[in-house]
Amino acid sequence: MKFPKGKPIYEDTPSGLINLKELVAWIRMEKFSGVLEGKVSDIKTQILITEGEPRKAFTYKDSELLLQDEEAIDSFVTDAMMRVSFISLYNLEGEIIKSILLKLFSNPILNGELKIFDPSGIIDKCLEKSNVSHLDLILGVNNFHFLFYDGRYLGYYNERDGEFVEDQEKIGLIQNLNSKLGYLYFYNMSIKEFEGFKFPSLKFGEIEKNIDFLIETLIDFLNQLVTGYISTGIYPDKVKKILEKVFLNQNGLMRDSIILAEDQFMIKQNVINSWYEAVNLFANFIKELNKELVRFWGKRLLTERYTEVYKNYYEKIKDHPELSTLFSYLSPENIIS
Repeated sequence: MKFPKGKPIYEDTPSGLINLKELVAWIRMEKFSGVLEGKVSDIKTQILITEGEPRKAFTYKDSELLLQDEEAIDSFVTDAMMRVSFISLYNLEGEIIKSILLKLFSNPILNGELKIFDPSGIIDKCLEKSNVSHLDLILGVNNFHFLFYDGRYLGYYNERDGEFVEDQEKIGLIQNLNSKLGYLYFYNMSIKEFEGFKFPSLKFGEIEKNIDFLIETLIDFLNQLVTGYISTGIYPDKVKKILEKVFLNQNGLMRDSIILAEDQFMIKQNVINSWYEAVNLFANFIKELNKELVRFWGKRLLTERYTEVYKNYYEKIKDHPELSTLFSYLSPENIIS
């Protein structure tokens, strides 16, 4: 299945002009939703992303499917790192993506030659409130996707060009269904049932491997930060209690990955999927810790202590390209507001 073009953030940009690691970091941190696309000659890879998570990926040569999911993403990353591809990034509205996900991860409730169905009945069913629906009409070399959400018709696109048409007057929808030509797949589900789905989360290939190494580095930095805070000598016992309180309030992902013992962190088991997810978790933890400490120290002292530890640690890792990039998200400017 090919995905539609949404609102372009950039289009057909030479991959040599894009820092792919920074792009992936941005997608993760901003919880981007849309389509990331890479092209090399007549081969195209599309990655569908929701809330910063790659959900599905396909590599096509014209209409022939070559690769999907992890293999497709690996192909995209390899081409981009070799600077031989052109990259596009399209933003898609959440409701459009939900209708696409329905098609990708559920079975049709009806399918068959279009001529056997009542077009008005199908449309009425799609326009019912509290449902998400998707009509996939294969008509010769065309493959139309008509998308619906919560009683609203969102528009359609044809896989041949990927251009999304809002079709507010339903002209494209009605004309194609009334033609009685082609083969139709009808997907429909209540929003409540749809929201209960757990969709797969893929990785951005080589960019997000060696996660254990990053977790160990982040823990080392966090331990040096804690030691620096406690050694300040102002309310050291209070600092320890705040540290424990903030850690206990973390979500399951952080708590499942590391443990706190005697004011030091240790890796327990790594259940974090990506470099950027890890940095985001640690950044949020440090922000929460600092928010509590600023009440006792004041912003000036907190800023001085954090900046000192950060600069000293950054000197150790600045020559490692991936770590230096990721640690920019832990800089005093990003952590202390």
